[in-house]
Amino acid sequence: MSETIVPRPWQRTAEIVAITSPWVRLIAERWIDDHGRELDYWRVERVPSVIIIPIWRDQILLPHPQFRPGVGRTTLDLPGGRVPSGATPLDVAPQIVQRELGIPPAAILELALLNETGWIINSSFSNQTLFGVVAKVDDAVEAATPLLYRAVPNTFQQVAELINDLECLQCRAVLQEWVLSRIMANSW
Repeated sequence: MSETIVPRPWQRTAEIVAITSPWVRLIAERWIDDHGRELDYWRVERVPSVIIIPIWRDQILLPHPQFRPGVGRTTLDLPGGRVPSGATPLDVAPQIVQRELGIPPAAILELALLNETGWIINSSFSNQTLFGVVAKVDDAVEAATPLLYRAVPNTFQQVAELINDLECLQCRAVLQEWVLSRIMANSW
């Protein structure tokens, strides 16, 4: 008869250093793992992010591709940004849509969260929470602004192609979640 081995839980023994800014916190810690080994572990905690799916005249609006220093080039993304302390994703979504698409907050008729608690975006080095928001923009508003890059028809085929065109994994995940929610609700 074999004996069942129950792993010990990891234990944090020390915070070595923490560097904090309004948007990100870099932490070095010492941990004892489930085998009793002592490990130094570095991680980054970011403030929550929100990705917005702006719908106007049954189209998804996209801003111009933006330069991303981390990848060293421009990428195609949905509008998005950080959610500062004390704010909610619904609080910041109108300002992000205005900043990235030039659409004034008053032109947003409806905001809907895709997820109430946020999804955990985690790797061995980085943690943050991601929210998805759908913003219904007034059809009477003209979206022909210099900030608008592309309007994608809100059909299953076109949205599937957009998912493949987006380079931001978080943008893709939010758009896929929205597609799935529509399929599950039989509202496509």
